[in-house]
Amino acid sequence: MRNNLNAWAVSENHFPSFGSIKEKFKFFVRYAILAPSGHNTQPWLFEVHEESLNLYADRTRALPVIDPDDRELIISCGAALTNLLVTMKYFGFEPDVTLFPNDTDNDLLASIKVKSRDYQPTDEDKIFFKAIPNRRTNRLPFAEEIIDEITFGKLLKAVGDDTDIKFAKVESSEMREELTRLIEQGDRVQSQNKSFCRELAQWVHPNRTSSKDGIPGYAFGMGDLISFGSPFFIGNLNWGDIQAGRDRNLVKGSPLIAVLESKSNNPADWLKTGVALSRLLLRASWEGISASYLNQPLEVPELFDKVRDLLKTSYHPQMLIRLGYGKQVKATPRRDVEDVIKIA
Repeated sequence: MRNNLNAWAVSENHFPSFGSIKEKFKFFVRYAILAPSGHNTQPWLFEVHEESLNLYADRTRALPVIDPDDRELIISCGAALTNLLVTMKYFGFEPDVTLFPNDTDNDLLASIKVKSRDYQPTDEDKIFFKAIPNRRTNRLPFAEEIIDEITFGKLLKAVGDDTDIKFAKVESSEMREELTRLIEQGDRVQSQNKSFCRELAQWVHPNRTSSKDGIPGYAFGMGDLISFGSPFFIGNLNWGDIQAGRDRNLVKGSPLIAVLESKSNNPADWLKTGVALSRLLLRASWEGISASYLNQPLEVPELFDKVRDLLKTSYHPQMLIRLGYGKQVKATPRRDVEDVIKIA
């Protein structure tokens, strides 16, 4: 295993049963950092105290062009929070979570304390935990096999019952076609934005990269040779039509297109969206279902409202997700836990 994939080798056998609470929190973070994030920026920091842990947004890893409000950054942090809480529960630590505990510190997203140390994990807790090391973002085509209603019900249940968050299928063929057009339009708009292209090129790496963040070419199905030229290609050539055609085929071949929505469009609901997203992805992974994102029209301001109007929703669409059965794909790099944690 390459050095930048070492984080994925974490095992429950490494749990420091006789260690301090600080050592246990550090171990829990090893699972938190396996969460997905936009461009694999991993924009989170964890501060460990004697009896608590704080989750911070690391805005030095922001994407100011594609994500000027840090919406996707905070969603990513919400996904890491889910992994952390799932791991705590699996090892018998009931978490007590306060979201945005400090009105004067917008970077402090959550404070986590231990409510009890004799928590009995549920079957769902165990499923979520076991799925963490196997979850991947799969950007490749899916098989034609449909996701049946029973399985979809499990995904829906996994999202949770927070009324601020909704998870729904895009069911009608007419709506899927119109959404596809908006995704294609988003591809073309983004490809013509040189600032966007330069930003993306900074986070796409050759397959044999030693970088511990960003997206290796193999995640897009690139071979080694092509992957070496991908940053130049993204940063300097007009690739919008190519990507639009590829995304049309991905939508057409995806058994399920779904959307995660939030009641409000603010940081609190972005964080909740990330929590729900990770729960969804973990359950999907357990069921053998792959997922990736088609968020382009949500990242282009003039298209966001068109998506919302198309969905006929009073909520705010936050994530467009394609789900289906796909081949197993490689993990993407992760930073070492020491790089994202500080001991107070």
